[in-house]
Amino acid sequence: VLRVPSYWVLLGESMLSGLGIWIFFTWLPLYFRETFQMPLAAAGFAGTFMLQISVVLGVLAGGWISDRVSANAPHRRMLLYGIFYLIGAPCLLLFLGTPSFTVVAIGVSLFSFMRGLASSNDNPTQCEIVPPQFRSTGVGIMNAVATASGGCGVLLAGFLKREVGLGGIFASISVCFFAAAILLLCGYRFLIRKDIARAQANARAA
Repeated sequence: VLRVPSYWVLLGESMLSGLGIWIFFTWLPLYFRETFQMPLAAAGFAGTFMLQISVVLGVLAGGWISDRVSANAPHRRMLLYGIFYLIGAPCLLLFLGTPSFTVVAIGVSLFSFMRGLASSNDNPTQCEIVPPQFRSTGVGIMNAVATASGGCGVLLAGFLKREVGLGGIFASISVCFFAAAILLLCGYRFLIRKDIARAQANARAA
């Protein structure tokens, strides 16, 4: 799998998105508690519900969109992947100000929805470029990279919390997803077609 150039693009995306999402999952409830003086239980629920329900809806819609846009052009999955990240990343910049809870809820929900739309293209894209006998290995490596990156991000956010503030940390996550979007769009432009053609040729030869 490591001989497939587009797979390295997916690994880079996994690292960048894992970094951002783990920080969100870990620190968003505390942000709600400290910023809006919410009870701990309410902050914990709000900090996970808004992320999860929006992602679920996004994945459902994203799968439907991806299958139709990419039915006869599987390389378009990576294009959709990058576009949805590019649209979702600016939603996090609202943390730079002093937004109300309603504004934060809308921004986080929109970001999570766009992330769901994007991530529905994750495993399908890998299946287009990785030989069938190595797909589980490919998924395992991607998950490992995302988890390791996320754990490092949570630790780093803890060190930066006092100096930067959670709002600043959350806003900086937009940079991670913008970088992931650019990486995916470059992969779409320069790599994915060749890797899909190679995978299809190998499948016919087998």
